[in-house]
Amino acid sequence: MPLAPGSMLPFSREEHLARQARLRATLRERGVDAMLVFSQESLFWLTGYDSGGFVFFQCAVVTADERPIVLLTRRPDLFQARMTSTIEDIRVWWDADDANPAQDLQAILKELGLKGARVAIELNTHGLTGWNLYRCQTTFGDWCRLEDDQHLIRKLRVVKSPAEIEVMRKAGKICDRSLERVIAAARPGILDSELKAVYLASILGDGADMPPNAPLFNSGERAIYGRGVTNPRRLEAQDQILVEYPVAYRHYNVKTEWMILFGKVADRQRHMYEVARETLVRMTDLARPGTTLGEIFDCYAAGLDAGGYRAARYGATGYSVGVSYAPTSMDVPPMIYSGNATVCEPGMTLFYHVMSGDADSGYAMGVGHTLLVTDGAPEVLTWLPDDLTVVA
Repeated sequence: MPLAPGSMLPFSREEHLARQARLRATLRERGVDAMLVFSQESLFWLTGYDSGGFVFFQCAVVTADERPIVLLTRRPDLFQARMTSTIEDIRVWWDADDANPAQDLQAILKELGLKGARVAIELNTHGLTGWNLYRCQTTFGDWCRLEDDQHLIRKLRVVKSPAEIEVMRKAGKICDRSLERVIAAARPGILDSELKAVYLASILGDGADMPPNAPLFNSGERAIYGRGVTNPRRLEAQDQILVEYPVAYRHYNVKTEWMILFGKVADRQRHMYEVARETLVRMTDLARPGTTLGEIFDCYAAGLDAGGYRAARYGATGYSVGVSYAPTSMDVPPMIYSGNATVCEPGMTLFYHVMSGDADSGYAMGVGHTLLVTDGAPEVLTWLPDDLTVVA
């Protein structure tokens, strides 16, 4: 039996329509006539539309008034747009040597009477490549006034609704089970990539999405790296592996970070753990209404400095998480860095991590979890063991 349009929405139709009303109200407050939405995260949050088609030219036109949203996409995404979203007016551009979908987009703007209008364009997204922005700018010229959207929808998404929070709690439970299974499977003699396979099998078996970015399972001397690497390595009897990864459920991400050690633990590395864990506890307690993200960073910096790890500090120590598509699980801005004036509000979901690496000794350490800002003490959404994990 064919599915009805909009029959596979991730949230209630009423919630999506309320989000659209918030966006339109914000556009009117700014005096902007319409917005060009290129971010797949924004489209999912706003309308429910779920697709990987953003890797090509794909855009929704949202006017400040109540006219229906118009989506421009490619033919492979037509049925998904109909079934998964509230969008009813869907236009298709066709592949060809001389195809220029910016011209198709301009034709939609003409239909909507937007010549000379102020049009916000969503810039901070992997859904709008430099080439596609160039095509829009050269096609439109001075026909309308394109303006930086200034993270408009991203800012509306930072505080989560009760329905979104429940999805993230579900992602947290899936993440917790995966970390337990990764720790249980850790032993000398296996490839570090085998632990990565345990993680993937666990989360996919529990109903999660494929992660939007590759996980970090760095062992041995590579544990001090801040990014994942290729070329699997076999774990040794005296070893270390730093794991950091996202878990996405209905595209809503939580993250975890943990250190697994093998053999005898050096006093210096034990101290690195104690400093990191104590700093994470203090940072977490600060995640309350009224605290700025800059103050949280200052707590992180003070903790590492007091422990003797000032040189290991990062320029940022966490960020907002929520709806994310490939290639990243970071839903930023905001990020947690020095001087950030963003104030914590109930409903914000943040990933904190305290990571340090000592290039001289080769020792690494990392702890991190996802939390929800509430009216009082924060709710931690992802579990960590009570003490350092050591595999004898």
